[in-house]
Amino acid sequence: MNRKNIYLGMAIVGTLAPAIVGAPSILVHGFNPAQLMPAIFSTPISAMLGINVIIGCITLAILMHTEGRELGIKTWPPILAITIFGISSGLPLYLYLRESQHA
Repeated sequence: MNRKNIYLGMAIVGTLAPAIVGAPSILVHGFNPAQLMPAIFSTPISAMLGINVIIGCITLAILMHTEGRELGIKTWPPILAITIFGISSGLPLYLYLRESQHA
């Protein structure tokens, strides 16, 4: 199995796993970003994890945008994936697109 297929598989898993875990809550309470931040920062441990994820997402988006522009990769799909599903979806999708560009 080559890297391109591994990245595609991880992008699929990284999209489905958070969606499956979060779907029950969204179905019960609806999607309300205003309630998301207080939930993320409700305890010091969850705040620590939340800050790590937010900084990681911003850093990855900057990296994808700058490197993607140099390599001629359309970066809006992985940045959208980061925004909706998180790093677990956006990073492998970007790696898949980057690997596809080199092939």
